[in-house]
Amino acid sequence: MPKATFNKLKAEKKALITKAFLREFAVKPYDEASISEVVKQLGIAKGSIYQYFEDKMDLFLYLIEKANAVKAAYIAQIKRDDYPDFWSYFIELFKVGLNFDTEHHLESHFLFGLSQNLHSPSVKPLFDNMMQQAVQIFEELVKAEIEKGLFRNDIPTNIMAYSLFHTGRDMQEHLQFIGLVNPQKSIAEQLPVYHHKEELLMEHVQHYINLVKPAFNASDHDKS
Repeated sequence: MPKATFNKLKAEKKALITKAFLREFAVKPYDEASISEVVKQLGIAKGSIYQYFEDKMDLFLYLIEKANAVKAAYIAQIKRDDYPDFWSYFIELFKVGLNFDTEHHLESHFLFGLSQNLHSPSVKPLFDNMMQQAVQIFEELVKAEIEKGLFRNDIPTNIMAYSLFHTGRDMQEHLQFIGLVNPQKSIAEQLPVYHHKEELLMEHVQHYINLVKPAFNASDHDKS
């Protein structure tokens, strides 16, 4: 996490440094991202970054925490109990995600690009740990749906959680595969990831839900 010297900087300078590195790590995997390139753009000495952070990993962890905190504030606006079923809530998560993408496109690009680091040797253990935490969150959601009698109870919850997590990730990869989104182009143009593709994204989400919903819902299976 940042050193005291970084926290003492004026808000404008902190924001400038943060945005510059969010962009760098959004367009390149961790092992390819260059501190030298960013400090050159900022017109500051490379050594000053190490006065603000212990090392490159410390900087990267700060960016993850910063971006996740911004997105978490959007997700916190909605509660599962306000929706009749999990899938209505799931759809709403994507809608607030679009708001986040529109209003904080740099943080959105950074988080969207995190999957690039799946095969980056330096951060794969960190990425694996983040995945485990995400799956645990989904498992708690699954357990809550089972308790309500809305999800089937004959499959281990960790399997269901892993499947749900990958539904979201597969959706993201598929959107790039079919050319619906082009993060490299949109970030170069300083646009959100889903700029002018919001309706197409939500249609895509509904298709995925239609595909996986019968596998989860208790109403489609015998209850034990």
